[in-house]
Amino acid sequence: MEIKEDMKNNIIYKNIPTLELTKEQLEQCSKLFSENYGKYSEKSVIRPGERVKMGVSYYQKNYVKDNFSVALAIDKEEIIGQAFYIRKNYEKVGTMTWIVQLVVNKTYRKMGIASKLLRSIWGFSDDFAWGLATANPCTVKTLESATMRKCKPAIIEKHLKDISLIGKDIGFVKDGALEVDKHSSQVNSHFDVDNSSFEGKEEYENRLGKLRPGREWLAFTFREQGIYKSIYKSKFNRIIKFSEEQLRDAYSRMSMKNQKWASGQKNEIDYILSKINNSSKNLKIIDFGCGVGRHSLELAQKGFNVYGIDYSEDHIASAEKNASDKKITNTKFVCGDIRKFKGKSKYDLALCLYDVIGSYPDKRNNERILQIIYNSLEIGGFLALSVMNYELTDKIVPNKQKGKVKENPDLLLKLKPATIMQTTGDIFDPKYIVIDKDEHLIYRKEQFSNDGKLSAEYVIRDKRYTMKEIVEMLQKKGFKIVDKRYVRAGHFDEALEPSDAHAKEILIIAKK
Repeated sequence: MEIKEDMKNNIIYKNIPTLELTKEQLEQCSKLFSENYGKYSEKSVIRPGERVKMGVSYYQKNYVKDNFSVALAIDKEEIIGQAFYIRKNYEKVGTMTWIVQLVVNKTYRKMGIASKLLRSIWGFSDDFAWGLATANPCTVKTLESATMRKCKPAIIEKHLKDISLIGKDIGFVKDGALEVDKHSSQVNSHFDVDNSSFEGKEEYENRLGKLRPGREWLAFTFREQGIYKSIYKSKFNRIIKFSEEQLRDAYSRMSMKNQKWASGQKNEIDYILSKINNSSKNLKIIDFGCGVGRHSLELAQKGFNVYGIDYSEDHIASAEKNASDKKITNTKFVCGDIRKFKGKSKYDLALCLYDVIGSYPDKRNNERILQIIYNSLEIGGFLALSVMNYELTDKIVPNKQKGKVKENPDLLLKLKPATIMQTTGDIFDPKYIVIDKDEHLIYRKEQFSNDGKLSAEYVIRDKRYTMKEIVEMLQKKGFKIVDKRYVRAGHFDEALEPSDAHAKEILIIAKK
């Protein structure tokens, strides 16, 4: 089990347009499929009982073209999982996604790789339809779980004309290949794979029809179906857990250079230094959640030595590059999880800015980070902390977007997805927010694509605070409040009213 977990931790995921695949990558894909996919059935007219193989030329002819991409799982430069798919917007219909191939190396199965690849592809909630052709009931089950909708032949038949549009872009879907009525949904792919050992086969034979020779199930779900509440409630914790696991990935994909709020560090540092009554260049400073090093480097340029820690390898690499480009040598950046930080030194000043507290939605993790910060400070040391302003959030979000999210699927179903984390960083736009009022949790749907990593839509949750809540948390840990105010990015010296449209952050200066 530990070996499997170590293997899982080493896997990286990528999303690549197939037109950008190298010859070596195509050869790896061919090898992976041919050695791991499965066998033809004993009744197949093509090589009965033999292993199914696919050459590079087949990929080049059928999958290496516009609108086709592949989601890859890679371990030590070896492709160990792949999902080829087409995702295309069709006029007057919308965006449809059809996965045309899925395979995972036998050694890496039962590690959630296939599920992660599939969910990333089918996870875009504003698509018109999601589907595939398969003889594997487990894959159909993943489709239903990922989209929270059931595959129903009657609904597939209703949209058969729409599915035919995407079918024309797929090589094996010839004219007349889609064989659908109200009781059965199959495609004649002339692919007679042996599925006798697959679990759950009987359920989908009852729902989608018993597979005839050369057929696979045509499994599709549609946005118009609406979410099945039973699936939503049973899968809610899993959906959230999946997204929480991807939080680091989502955070890493924020492009700071494109976000205007991330450029006011000079004013912010000047204000913080003005409040700690100590201008000695011998101050030991630590920056928790340093990101790309904005505040650390600003302090370093003023002559301070700064230690920065962040859990994003990409951001730490950027911080180190920024330091190198500016010829700054009095910083040290380390990739690590703040919740596990065990420093050997005590610091005079700790920064924890821009929502490190609150990125984790649960109270336990946020209190743990505050305790670690407290333990890291000298007696008399200072903390500069900022969190997102719940009072403003509550004011700007309409009541129809508030409630108990777990109990009301429509709150998330009707929430528009956005690309804010990759673009503007304006995570206060009320069009893209749902509030769980009981816990002051904020839900958003964030889409990520076209940056080489796995394309995906994540449900992002964050915890936002009232002034009273965050002050009480700090006091409970032993901090004395020196300064507290509602502020906007880049203007910490300007105190705002709680409901001011610019007051997106609460700034606290506290002393141990």
